Amino acid sequence: MALSVQFLHREEFESRTLRALGGAACMGVLGAIAQRLHFPLEPGYFAVVAAAMAGARASPGNAVGLRAALAVLPALPFFLGAPDPLPQSLAGGVAAALVAWLGNGRAEAGRPGSVAASAAAAGVLVPLALYTQQVMEARFLGSTGLLPVLTGFLTLALFWSIGTLPANVVVEADAVEARGRLLEDSLKGEARPLAVRALGLYRQCKEVVLRMPASAGRTELLGVLEKMAQESFSLAEAHAGLEAQLGSVVANDVDAQVRELRARAASTQDAVARRQLELAASSLGEELNHLDALSRRRERLLAQLHAQVALLERARVSFIGVQGSEMGAKGAQAAQLARKLKSLGEEPSAPASDDAQPVSPPHGTRVTS
Repeated sequence: MALSVQFLHREEFESRTLRALGGAACMGVLGAIAQRLHFPLEPGYFAVVAAAMAGARASPGNAVGLRAALAVLPALPFFLGAPDPLPQSLAGGVAAALVAWLGNGRAEAGRPGSVAASAAAAGVLVPLALYTQQVMEARFLGSTGLLPVLTGFLTLALFWSIGTLPANVVVEADAVEARGRLLEDSLKGEARPLAVRALGLYRQCKEVVLRMPASAGRTELLGVLEKMAQESFSLAEAHAGLEAQLGSVVANDVDAQVRELRARAASTQDAVARRQLELAASSLGEELNHLDALSRRRERLLAQLHAQVALLERARVSFIGVQGSEMGAKGAQAAQLARKLKSLGEEPSAPASDDAQPVSPPHGTRVTS
C-alpha cells in the first residue's frame, strides 16, 4: 500500500496565515510605539501571540479558554531563565500546539500527531525567524523605527504560521483510505453517506485480510478490495461534481424562459424579431434537454454507487467464513476469495444508454440578421 500525503483544508491554512500576518502587523505598530517610549516588546512573545490570537479559529465553547491559554502559556518559558532563543522556541511551539489542537477552524480537535508536529515545526522556525530578523536589521533596516520593528514582527508571524502547516497535512500509509478520508471531509449531498459507508467497509475488510498469513493470495485480495473502494470513491466524486453543477441551474427557470420567449415570438408582428425569439427559445430548449440528460446521469451514478457499496457489503459478508480458526489456512483460500470478489465486481450489468455517456454542453445558436 502506497504512502499518501494529503494537504487538507488549504484555504483554512492560507486564511490563518493572512490573519496571523495582520495580527502581527498591528502588534508591530504597537511595538514601534513602545520602542519610542523606551519600553521595547519581546518579539518572540508578542509577535507570536498576536499571530496566534488572530490566526486561531476556535469553536464558541473553546474560544475564551483558547485565547486565555494563548496569552498565558507561551509566556511561561520566559520565566525559566533559559538562554535565547530557547524561550522563544518554546513559546512558538506552545502557541502552535494550541492553535493546531483547538484553533484549527474545524469542529473536531486536532490529531495528537498533527499537534506535536506543529509544535516541533514552529519551535524550529521561530528561532530561524529571529535570526532572519537580526540579519535584516544588521544589513538593511537598522534596529530602530517603525519599519524594522514591523518587518521583524511580520517575519516571526510568517515563519510561525508556516510551522502550523502540519495541522493541515495528513500522512496515511494507505492511499485508498486517505482518499476516503478526504472525501469524508469534502463531500456533500447524497453521495457522502455512501462514500463514508464504503470507507468503513473497506477498513473492516482490510482488517480481516491483514490478519491472514502473508501470501500472494492475500496480496491479490487486498488489490481487489482497493479497486472496489476506489471505484466507489470515483462514483461518489462524479456524482458530487454533477450535483454541484446542477445545483447552480434551476430547470424550472429555464423552462419558464422558454415559454416566455415562445409567447413573445407568437405575439410579435416583425418577422425578423420573431425569428430571433424563436432561435433564442430553441437554444434554451437545447439547454433544458441538456439539463434533463445530466439529471438522468446523476441518478444513474447514484444507482451505480449504491451497487458498488452493496458489493463491498457482500465482500464483508464473505470474510465471515474466513475468521476464527481458519485464519491460519494457506494462501490458496485468500486467492480463491479474491477471485470470487473479482467476479462479483465484474457481473454483467445492463447496457448503458446514450444518456450514460458524457454529455457535452449544447452549442450556442448564432443569430444573424
